[in-house]
Amino acid sequence: MVKKKSEKIVKEEECCTTYGNNCCRLFLLKLGSMAFILFLITVWKGLGDALMSVHWGIYLGIFLLLIIIAMAGFCKYKKK
Repeated sequence: MVKKKSEKIVKEEECCTTYGNNCCRLFLLKLGSMAFILFLITVWKGLGDALMSVHWGIYLGIFLLLIIIAMAGFCKYKKK
């Protein structure tokens, strides 16, 4: 059981060295960006109509592309 606790501490230290102490700030920045986009969609009717008329597969493709790019960068960074 002691080994598990020490492994957990090491993993937390690795996270902090990877992202610095900005993990929480990055998360809040992402949430703020999503909230701002949702705000724009609700306030600006033209933008909302344009985004809702796009096929859902386009959004899925963009999402998968961004996830693949992010994971490739993460894996490249972790190997160094």
